[in-house]
Amino acid sequence: MAIRCIVVTPERTELDCEANSVTLPMFDGSLGILPGRAPMIGRLGFGTLQLDTASGTKHYFVDGGFAQVEDNVVSLLTSRSIPIDKLESDSAETALDEALAMPSKTPEQMQLKDTAVRRARGMLRSAR
Repeated sequence: MAIRCIVVTPERTELDCEANSVTLPMFDGSLGILPGRAPMIGRLGFGTLQLDTASGTKHYFVDGGFAQVEDNVVSLLTSRSIPIDKLESDSAETALDEALAMPSKTPEQMQLKDTAVRRARGMLRSAR
C-alpha cells in the first residue's frame, strides 16, 4: 500500500507522487507518515520533506504551510517547495546573515525577523 503525496504552492501543484513513507518538517519537529496513518492536520515548519519512493529517496525544502493526512493521501499547502539539489548553502547562509541583521525594535519587526531566521536556518539545514 502506498501513500499519495501532493504538494501545492500558490502558483501550481509542485508534486503529485506515490511513496512508501513520507517525513514532514512540522513546526515542532519531524513527523513520519506510513500507510494507514490516522487523519490529521498540522502546521508545517521550514525544512526537508522526505519521500521514500520505489525509485529512491527524494528530498524537497518546504517553506512552512499546512499538512493534511487522510485516507493515505498527504496534502501539503506551502508557499514554496524546492528540490534539495537546487538549493545552495551559500545563498542559504547569506539569507541567514540578512535575517539576523534585520531590525527587531517593535513586536512586528521581531516576528518578521524570527520567521526569516527560522526559514533561513531550515533552508541551510536542508542544503547541507
